[in-house]
Amino acid sequence: MHHILKLGLLLALSFCLGNTAANASNPDSPAILHWPDPRLSIIDETLYGLTFLPGLTFNCAPRAGTTVAAQWLRLAYHDMSTHDINDGSGGLDASIAFELDRPQNVGQGMTSSLNDFTLLMSPYLSLADLIAMGAALGVASCGGPVIPYRGGRIDATVAGPATVPEPDQDLQTHIASFNRQGFTQTEMIALVACGHSIGGLTGVDFPNVVDTDTEDDVMAFDETVDKFDNLVVTEYLDGTTTDVLVTTQNITTRSDLRIFSSDGNVTMQSIASPENFHETCGILLERMINTVPKGVELTAPVEPFENKIKGFSFYTNNGSYVLKVSLRRLTYNTNRTVTLLWKERHQSESFCPPSGCAVSSTSVVPSGTSFFANIKGVYRYGQHSFTAQIPLNSSISEFRFLVDENDGWGPTLVDNHGSGFLITQDTVLYDPERTQLVIEPDRSTTVFALVVAVRSGASNDTDTPTISVESYETRFSSFTPVISTVILQPDIRNPPTDGYAFFTGNVSGTVSAIHINALVGGQEYTVYRGSDELTI
Repeated sequence: MHHILKLGLLLALSFCLGNTAANASNPDSPAILHWPDPRLSIIDETLYGLTFLPGLTFNCAPRAGTTVAAQWLRLAYHDMSTHDINDGSGGLDASIAFELDRPQNVGQGMTSSLNDFTLLMSPYLSLADLIAMGAALGVASCGGPVIPYRGGRIDATVAGPATVPEPDQDLQTHIASFNRQGFTQTEMIALVACGHSIGGLTGVDFPNVVDTDTEDDVMAFDETVDKFDNLVVTEYLDGTTTDVLVTTQNITTRSDLRIFSSDGNVTMQSIASPENFHETCGILLERMINTVPKGVELTAPVEPFENKIKGFSFYTNNGSYVLKVSLRRLTYNTNRTVTLLWKERHQSESFCPPSGCAVSSTSVVPSGTSFFANIKGVYRYGQHSFTAQIPLNSSISEFRFLVDENDGWGPTLVDNHGSGFLITQDTVLYDPERTQLVIEPDRSTTVFALVVAVRSGASNDTDTPTISVESYETRFSSFTPVISTVILQPDIRNPPTDGYAFFTGNVSGTVSAIHINALVGGQEYTVYRGSDELTI
């Protein structure tokens, strides 16, 4: 009885207080995840989950005589360098994908890096976002500063101006280029040093710079090609540098020497200590990846979220609604108990008693995290999964979770920062259980036979629902997604049942996301699903 009273008090307080968690006054405060937010959710998963991208650069992974991180960092700077602070044009906008034929962007590493990102693009994670993410992940993987990450970049559709600084340009041209990008001469010196802490130049790409008889040889910028450290500065200052852009016999291409010495080595001396180098690089590289075209608004910094909804689906089956959802917690605790609570849509204005509208988790499993999460002290998520059967005549309008760590402090309510996890409509439902992934007999292609349920009677007898699906497909070596639209037709495989009619259509089995757009009874509905939510 005491538990029920305490639960009722928590629910009442959550309705009265509303959303008190947001802090819009400080732009550097971490982003707050209000479900559903596909952009923040996919950024969190890509950065901090046990996913493909962080794994590519883990432990400053080597590639082609240099490192993945060095290639990603070079790509990000070259993309950003189209920015013009005077009119706000250009910046980190993925225009680099249209600029690979320029001499300033020479190197297989540029294409390889873009290919690392293409399959991860989605409507809420642009190629430009992924390029910026690669820079942050790469620098951190080599022991460099942990750069706060913001999303929301918009991809360009054409090439930008050819404004990347080149080794054979004179000092004044370099200063003017960096000034146009928004960096002072002092910042230029430090940013070049930061960028050249890892990696080097290959003879095949820079034959007029690299002093070697072997095209495949890589001349590193310092002795630690796979460690983001201050050696590029200290070796330069003590005269032991291996930086080919300082020592090359071709005086015309000694661009690092001209830049580093342009203020009498004052800046290089100021960042010679590991602490100053690390701090300065963190500030400048963050500015670099956040230099975007005028009008583009980035999110707040995305840190690992304490609570996150995963695997959400809501559909009908065997005479009831089925709600499947998981709550991912920031830590894994085998003693934790989590209860799913929901509010009926049609039968009540409040939450049911716990015995009526509540279920305990069906499973709790540990979930791995990336090295980037590990740096932030997050090593294992705890994922609590739920399945609830809900009567058709009551439906559901929102859900919440009651979490008890069983540590003596009592339960807390996870309620989407006061608003509840809202299910705003039950007229148009994506059905992941009836949807099928169809593999052709020769295994050459796969398609999703999507199924969408529409409530019967939601439209007039003469008003046939119109349902289309916009699919977003990414392909290796293609730097722009393929966006297709298919009109769904009545599904003869699934006759009407449970008060719903079903519609179906096929999309490619390699889509990364879909938007379902429906017009039912004069009302428009939109449902989004990522590729991991298309089937159960």
